[in-house]
Formats: sequence, structure tokens, C-alpha cells
Amino acid sequence: MKNYWFVSLLGTMAIFLFSCNLSDFELNRFTDPVGLDPIVYRPFSVGTYLVKDYATVPGFGSTPFTNDSLNFNLIPYPLNGISFNTSGTDSMVVVVKTVNETPMKYRYKLSFTGSSMDSGNKLLSAATINLQGDVTEASHDSLEYKLNSTDVANLAIATQINLSVTLYKPNEGTVFSNVLKNAQISFKIGFRAPVNLFKIKL
Repeated sequence: MKNYWFVSLLGTMAIFLFSCNLSDFELNRFTDPVGLDPIVYRPFSVGTYLVKDYATVPGFGSTPFTNDSLNFNLIPYPLNGISFNTSGTDSMVVVVKTVNETPMKYRYKLSFTGSSMDSGNKLLSAATINLQGDVTEASHDSLEYKLNSTDVANLAIATQINLSVTLYKPNEGTVFSNVLKNAQISFKIGFRAPVNLFKIKL
């Protein structure tokens, strides 16, 4: 009797398998370890920085700003109380989204122990200004930086991440000191990484 039920069970399973489209099960994914790695996203920081709080802008009122560039004081992001468990991570992507409400073009650099990410030689866009020099529309940018295994290891031992910002005069229009002083630029920073579940150290 037991043999009868066992044979019947095997027959039912065979009918089930052959009546299904095996491609629906995506069995090939089990041979692709990358495809099985979950993607983890971690927001890190959101900050808005008023120009006059981080840089000395010469002039006052409607005095035209004549300098070619303006450096911000260093903006530190302390990592006290923040830990990055990188045991299951061989690579990582840093996502930086910016909203520039200043009438100046800009570039920035993020740096931590032995590693840095630069927005590049091409300046990011200034906000749109009208004939009176007032900002009418902010500019938006989003850049991604891939960290290799060395960068990931450096991040794991870093005590803070530093943000450097430099503003540059636009090609067109007049920048006035009072507008520049009261303008702001925002940064939203996050981390995205595939995690190898077999490498995680709990």
C-alpha cells in the first residue's frame, strides 16, 4: 500500500512539472550569484547650506560680486554613532543629489580616509537668474561614484566625511553680493550597495 502511494505521488509530481513552463521559475538565477545579491540603500545626510554661513562674500547690498570663485569652509559629516558593516560588500555606489539655488556654478569634493569623490572639471550648473540678478529657478544635479573594495574598507574606518564646495561666476548675468549671501545649496547623500549574504559577518 505504501509503495502504491509513493508511486502515485511521483506520478503527480511528474505531471505537474511537465505541465508547467520551467522558464517561469527562473531557475537560471541560482547559477548567477550576482543576481541573488540584494541591493541595499542607506540615506546618509541631507543638508542645506546658506552661502553667508560658510563663506565670506565681499561687498554689500546690490554691489556686483567680482571674484571668479568663492570657497566654502569645510563641511564635516561626523560618523560618530554611525557604523558601516561592510563585511558583505565588495563595492558601493555613493549617490549625491544637489539643488543649487545660488547664481553661481559650482563643483564639490567628498573625501574620507584615503579616498575622495570629485564632481569633475566640468562645473555644475548655476541657478537661473533674471535681469535684476534674482534667482528664478534652481538647478538640479545627480551624480554617482563607484567605490572599489579599497574605498569601502577606508569608509569602514573613517571617522568623518568632508564636503568641500567652490562656487564659480556664471558666463552670463551679474551676481550681486546680497543675492549670493542669502542663497543656498543643498546636498542629499546616500549609499547603494549589493550585499553578498554569504560574506556577512554577524
